[in-house]
Amino acid sequence: MKTGKHRKKAREILFKTLYSYDLNGGNLKDTLQYYIEDFKKSNNGKIDQKVLEYSYSIAEGIEKHLDEIDQLIETHLHGWRLKRLGYPERALLRLGAYELAFADIPDKGRVFIDILDLAKCYLTDEEALKFINGVLSGIYKDITREKEFITKEEK
Repeated sequence: MKTGKHRKKAREILFKTLYSYDLNGGNLKDTLQYYIEDFKKSNNGKIDQKVLEYSYSIAEGIEKHLDEIDQLIETHLHGWRLKRLGYPERALLRLGAYELAFADIPDKGRVFIDILDLAKCYLTDEEALKFINGVLSGIYKDITREKEFITKEEK
């Protein structure tokens, strides 16, 4: 499996997990396990170890930082509240915001591509795609500026 391919598959599993968790409540890890099993069924009982590891790692991080993620998203909604968004939009934003702000991954640009690909698969409204991209772009720009400022301060 190419580097990064496992992240794309894990992101789809995580999107479904976050969507279901937000809609139904319960336990995030149990919900994740359900979607991992579902993924295995559709792949002849197989799942790459990297997909599993990444899925569990990101789910654990989101669970740990959910309040911070929601606050970060809220600051970029401009005229909206997180609770007013649809479940799919909220799940995609939480996943993207976590990976951009908290995950240690080499290619943050790939997060945008994969999140928007998921949005195209699960959302029919073109405006929702633009909205998600705009919110994630704002988060990414703020994080990049903050890191540049910290780097300058250290010099």
